[in-house]
Order: sequence, then C-alpha cells, then structure tokens
Amino acid sequence: QEQSASSSQPASEPQSESATAADYEKYTFTFEVPEGFTEVDGADAGVTEKYMSEDGSVIQLVLVENDGSLCTDLTADMLVPSLEQAFTQQMGSDVTLENVDFSTGDIDGCPSYQLSYTVTLNGVTLHQRIVGINGDMAYTFSFTDVTGGSWGDAFQACVDSITAVEVAS
Repeated sequence: QEQSASSSQPASEPQSESATAADYEKYTFTFEVPEGFTEVDGADAGVTEKYMSEDGSVIQLVLVENDGSLCTDLTADMLVPSLEQAFTQQMGSDVTLENVDFSTGDIDGCPSYQLSYTVTLNGVTLHQRIVGINGDMAYTFSFTDVTGGSWGDAFQACVDSITAVEVAS
C-alpha cells in the first residue's frame, strides 16, 4: 500500500493548471512513498521527512527557506564538486561521483533540477538521485538505493508522483 506524504497539509485539491514562473512560491508538494518504506525520525540530521526500507535504502525530504534563487540556475559543475568534497570529508579519502546525470526543468511549473549518480563508499555502491524544487520553500528530495539499483523503478515512480499543491492564502 502506498503512503502519501506532504510537508504541509494541502488546503485544497491539486490545481489542474501549472504554476507560472512568477507564482511558484504559492505551492507545496506531495509525493507517493513506495511500498516497503516506513517513516522514521530524521530531525537529528535536519531532515523534515525520512523513510527507510529494511535494506537501508532511504528517501529524505529537506525543507529550507526559499532564498529566491532558482533551481534552474544550478549546474552540475556547481553541485558535483561540493558533493564529492562532502563525501571525501566524511570518508577521509577521495570520493568521485560516477554516472552523473543532471537536468533542470519544472514540476507542475515550479523550477526544479534533478541530479543522479553512483558513488562507492566503504565498498558499497550507492545509487542516489536528488530532486530540488522551488515552491513555498526550497524542497530537496534525496533517494538513496543501497541495493545496487533495485529501487530504481520505485524511486522513478516516486519522483513522477511529486505534485504541486496550491497553498491557501
């Protein structure tokens, strides 16, 4: 059975019209959590919502204040080095992201980016996808598959289920 998660309670049904570039700040987002994931507390890591599977794969949502910068202004050249540096600091040895795929676009008219890559940490290959969206806040969804890729279709369905919902004014 799928769960529906929302970072803030929608006050109305999803709008059939897409957001325009000027009004993306009126939207929050809902998404479908794949079967096999259970909500856990991620507050200690600054995570708004966190879901784990028995195999250790993770879905996280982080919300921060929207500072007005657009997701579509980001580039892979901005994101990849900072991620590699963070992993390198955590692991104590050089870490390189592989199979990097980056794109910008929109979700229901709200500016977004997607970054996917594989990384090997302590001999374990992780497949990770990050989706950033501008709305009433800056939303960052991260999907981490520790199984070697078996969650790929479920994670894609979860990304495809992300829907903008207009916030009541």
